[in-house]
Amino acid sequence: MDDLRRFDLNLLVAFDALMAERSVTAAAGRMGIGQPAMSNALSRLREMFEDPLLSRTPSGMQPTARALDLIEPVSRILSELRQEVFAGSAFRPDRESRTFRIGISDQVEAALMQKILRRVQVAAPGIDVISRSVEMRLGAELLATGAIDLAIGYFPEMEGELRFEKLYHETFVCLFDSAACGLGAPLSLDEYVALPHFLVSLRGEAFGHVDELLREIGRRRDVAYTTAHFLAVPFLLRGFRAVAAVPRRLAENCAEAAGLTICPLPLPSTGYDVSMAWHRRTTSDAGHCWLRALVVEVGQSGA
Repeated sequence: MDDLRRFDLNLLVAFDALMAERSVTAAAGRMGIGQPAMSNALSRLREMFEDPLLSRTPSGMQPTARALDLIEPVSRILSELRQEVFAGSAFRPDRESRTFRIGISDQVEAALMQKILRRVQVAAPGIDVISRSVEMRLGAELLATGAIDLAIGYFPEMEGELRFEKLYHETFVCLFDSAACGLGAPLSLDEYVALPHFLVSLRGEAFGHVDELLREIGRRRDVAYTTAHFLAVPFLLRGFRAVAAVPRRLAENCAEAAGLTICPLPLPSTGYDVSMAWHRRTTSDAGHCWLRALVVEVGQSGA
């Protein structure tokens, strides 16, 4: 389309919503318009770009190759318009009606999200938050396409167009049912190794960080069960003779409710950093700045 006088900027906003939601109905809700209006916008976009943009597949609506190529430049254009053209309109969280999408692992969600939501509820009651589970590789793709606004977790391999800020340093602790195991805290190395172990592995591998540490000192453990879900571990441990090495914040959030015991890991573990990541195009967006400041306040305070 060469004649920009006939171009409707709202179509770019509609495209951005459609790519984020991958659903006409959800995109309409995101923009606050009816489904027929969003369907009409999609038809006009298809005509303008001479491409279907979204195709129906067994796993739902998926963007075409042409649409994937357009996601980043369209998102960048909209972000620059908000920052440069509408910069005079200050972000007022108490008056905003907006949805933020956060990619987050389940154990970090349990550690931080309630505290984040409490602050959002007080400062910005019109703002909604949608979370989805991500791992480090998927997080980069979702941030690049605009499917999520922010990612929170362990992201050592993400780079390029992304920006990062450390929230806190996490360490591993032992979590176990003292009565079921017949042991109290702290666990010695021999007691720890002798117990059956539960392991969290997103890829289903029965070998993890603790196994590497044990191998360095010539020891090994028996991994009786491997799961991809951190939040399942406290429920599985209750009344069961087993131990798990889990992040400290997760253990502190779950131990009392599940009747479990926490003690230090009897191995020298360095832990890992939990960070938030975002795409560079949103760095100066006032709403994103507000959200990131709020997340930093929660994550770095530990409150």
